Amino acid sequence: MALVGAPANAATAPDPYSGNIDTSCTVEVPAVVEPGKSVAVKVTVSANSPKTPKGKVSVTLSKAGGEAVWTRTVAYDGGTKTITGPVLPKADYVAKARFKPSGNRFDGSSCNDQYAVDQRDGEEPEGPGGLLPDTGGPALLWLLLGVSLVGGGAATVAHARRRSATPAT
Repeated sequence: MALVGAPANAATAPDPYSGNIDTSCTVEVPAVVEPGKSVAVKVTVSANSPKTPKGKVSVTLSKAGGEAVWTRTVAYDGGTKTITGPVLPKADYVAKARFKPSGNRFDGSSCNDQYAVDQRDGEEPEGPGGLLPDTGGPALLWLLLGVSLVGGGAATVAHARRRSATPAT
């Protein structure tokens, strides 16, 4: 017997829980690689699990515009995996990594990082933007001004005391 106005089948939503553990990957490359040198790409995959995600990591080096110039797939069994890339001409590049798990316990993940092949005139960049960090130069000027004012005041007091200490004849 069916009720009038009641739906024939109850509406249910699909269960969004997959049972797999999410992973996240991190790819690290130097900000600048000198021409004629290969790039070292470091890939780390992590998961909120006591088990280590295992599978394969694919690394792709692409020009900043998106054209892939090199790809390599290696086995991943935990920790940080260092993959040596090719020697590339001067340009801006993007290093992309994609983790594909072996098994159905973990989900895959992907990440990327940018770098450039460029010559920096033999100088290493210091600090952000190649600038030296603030060493307190402006504060040193205020310190010198303060010390000179205190010293001038002390000399004035000492001179005034010496004048008042001499007997009048």
